Amino acid sequence: MPKPEDYSARKTDLAGWPVTITTYRLGAVYKTTIDNTDPGAWVVKAEGATKQEAEAKALREATALLEQVKRNKPPTGCTSVPGF
Repeated sequence: MPKPEDYSARKTDLAGWPVTITTYRLGAVYKTTIDNTDPGAWVVKAEGATKQEAEAKALREATALLEQVKRNKPPTGCTSVPGF
C-alpha cells in the first residue's frame, strides 16, 4: 500500500467560514479534504492528477456549499454565547 507523500495543510477562510485544507499524494493521485476548523467535520473531498487540480475541485465545491449555509444570530437576551 502506498504511503501519503507531498502532504500539506493550511487554515484559511472560505465563504466567511474558517476551514482547513489538507492535500496529499497517494500513489499517482492527489487527494484534498476541506473541513470546517471547529469542530473539524469534513465539508468536501476531491481527487486530481495534480495538487492544483485536486484543490481547485475541492475549493469550488466547498465554496458553493458554504455560501448556502445560513448564519443565525442567537436570540435576544441569550447569555450562553459570549459577546451577545
